[in-house]
Amino acid sequence: MNSVSKKEWIHTWIQKLIQSVQTDENKKMIHVFLIDPILNHILERLFPYVLILCVLFVILTIMISVTLLIVFTRIPTVFSSASSNTI
Repeated sequence: MNSVSKKEWIHTWIQKLIQSVQTDENKKMIHVFLIDPILNHILERLFPYVLILCVLFVILTIMISVTLLIVFTRIPTVFSSASSNTI
């Protein structure tokens, strides 16, 4: 078998594979038996990290809100005590 015939054989084999994959039944099988399990596995592995990120985001938002509340409630007292010290 020379290299030209190998290339032709590979090319025809790839063409047959492409034609068989393009049928609706095979597309459905690939989706159900290959793509869905892989995606489910990836999502199962990533879920704890996504949950941790969400919890940290909520905690950070609460901490920022409390800090801003404290800062804005103390600003008038800071200015009033500073103005009374200068007089």
